[in-house]
Amino acid sequence: MTDKKKSAQRFEEQLAGLEEIVGRLEDESVGLEEALDLFEKGMELARSCRKRLEAVEQRVERLLADAEGEGAATEEMEVEDGESTF
Repeated sequence: MTDKKKSAQRFEEQLAGLEEIVGRLEDESVGLEEALDLFEKGMELARSCRKRLEAVEQRVERLLADAEGEGAATEEMEVEDGESTF
């Protein structure tokens, strides 16, 4: 399995774990100590998920910037080629 697949799977697993924790915290039969432990684990998972999402967002922004840069370079080349034929 590639690192990308492992990372995506881990994110999905963390998100599912976070959803499970939220569900358990909503259960009124959970005691105070267990709720505190669940909350702490949930905060760790939320922090980890947020960091992963931020990293993905930065990667997407870089890819879009690269794509825009390539488009601009292509347009400049076309203009230069067009001018040189006159």
